[in-house]
Amino acid sequence: MSLHLYVYFKVPQTAAADLLPRWWHWLDTVEDATGVAGSLLRRPGVGSDGLQTWMEAYQDIPEAFAETLDRLWSDRGLQPFLSGPRHTELFADQERPDMER
Repeated sequence: MSLHLYVYFKVPQTAAADLLPRWWHWLDTVEDATGVAGSLLRRPGVGSDGLQTWMEAYQDIPEAFAETLDRLWSDRGLQPFLSGPRHTELFADQERPDMER
């Protein structure tokens, strides 16, 4: 069973351009520490509150990845750049049952 971790958070539209290089550096830090390459996604548009929704996606992660990510995050000092907390969701692949089409 493969595990996948998704982390979404809000970024002020006014700071997004300045934050983008920091987030690519963050993803490089995660990959260097864990061997897992993440991707960065953004919901199209901006909310009425002036915030963008960004998401980090990590595919095929090891069991202890979330704990390592939390430790790395607390060491980086990036939280003050966000509007609110980061939200983490863990998903597992669903096996397709043998069935006739």
